[in-house]
Amino acid sequence: MKTPFDMSYFLAFGFIGICIYIGVFLRVKIKLLQNFLLPACMIGGVIGMILINLNLIPLRTEYFQTLAYHFFIISFISIGLTGAQKKPGEKGRGKEVAKGALWMGLINGASMASQAIIGCLLILFFGLIGMNTPLQFGLFLPLGFTQGPGQALAVGKAWELGGFANAISIGLAFAAIGFFFALFVGIPIVNWGIRKGLTKMGRGELPDYFWREIYAQDQVHEPTGMMTTHSGNVDVLAFQGGAVGICYLLTYLAYYGIEQLIGTLSPATWGFFFFYGMLMGILVRILMQKAGAGYLLNPQTQNRITSCGVDILVAATLISVKLSVVWEYIVPLVIISLVGGIWTTVYMFYFGRRSGELGFERMCVQYGCNTGTVSTGLLLLRVVDPEFKTSVAFQTGLYSIFAAPFILSAMLVIMYAHKWGLGIYHQMGIFLGLFILILILLKVFRLWGKRSW
Repeated sequence: MKTPFDMSYFLAFGFIGICIYIGVFLRVKIKLLQNFLLPACMIGGVIGMILINLNLIPLRTEYFQTLAYHFFIISFISIGLTGAQKKPGEKGRGKEVAKGALWMGLINGASMASQAIIGCLLILFFGLIGMNTPLQFGLFLPLGFTQGPGQALAVGKAWELGGFANAISIGLAFAAIGFFFALFVGIPIVNWGIRKGLTKMGRGELPDYFWREIYAQDQVHEPTGMMTTHSGNVDVLAFQGGAVGICYLLTYLAYYGIEQLIGTLSPATWGFFFFYGMLMGILVRILMQKAGAGYLLNPQTQNRITSCGVDILVAATLISVKLSVVWEYIVPLVIISLVGGIWTTVYMFYFGRRSGELGFERMCVQYGCNTGTVSTGLLLLRVVDPEFKTSVAFQTGLYSIFAAPFILSAMLVIMYAHKWGLGIYHQMGIFLGLFILILILLKVFRLWGKRSW
């Protein structure tokens, strides 16, 4: 059909909506999906991936990759615009919260460094047995697992522009496998911990809508946010979403200004757009607070924007996976993912058992984060702490502050190693140095104690 405007991306967006609705329906109807807490975006994304790969839907995977990239950025900008919300009872527990957030931040940084080392070692092993596998393939392990689909997509795009064919599909395949580890391994771990009495709150009675993923008509609905603007002037969602749009534009203009000063930016630089977008969100929020208008940025609504972005990101990520590419690289993909997933499970168990009070809860969050996204980690936490009565949920909102220096250091090496002339052994040395530094910090801050369970 010939149309006066390019409708391709909105058609792709509509297909994502159909897939999510199918996922919601199947989650309600199929008990197995409920038991493993598979989110609708993931269920629908897998179905969409199958339909696209069977050529039953005449939409190019590039549309979904673009949507995934932009919603990835939107979710991080919204995180930056979201102010911290302390729940009643958090006051006076600052030391516990800071200690837990620091532990999670260090563990997250060490996870990325250790997964990168494993990826490098396996690439060396493949070379010894005659498999010519590029180093970037192994580095997709930390990008897809610890960093999640958005980063795997962004870096994959940069690597494709640099000559690594099918990098996006490979990166997204790693991210998809990470999600399966998060839920199909994470949920049994959570249930095991509950049976062993390792949780502070216990499972409790989770409401049926938590398992089915939708509310019944007569059930109380959780509010999505507070009205900070009057709809007669501007709808609150337009105002909150407009703030995200402004930050996106400001980040783009900053990139444009830098490019005018120093010349064309490398494709790798665009892999950090999400981070600078988040910083811009934080800056805008601080400026609005200084101007006395910070209350207009309602944290609940911004949380919904973040969650919406993540749901669309996950669905679009899975739909974007080209099964023909996955099959072509199935052997190294499966080996690296399995070794990385097993290591992450053992690693999280070891340090979770030695992190003191609420160690199991924090371990559940970080297991979900280091194989999926923060949303996956909070999903696992919800099972062991149904009403978020512990401070772990709040700690989760803060841990990225402590993880950022290590994550960014690893990302800079991954993205610019070739430009800097760093070979595989140089990179392994840097990742190992980061890992050892974090282990030392865990000891210094007394976050690596004796086994408690």
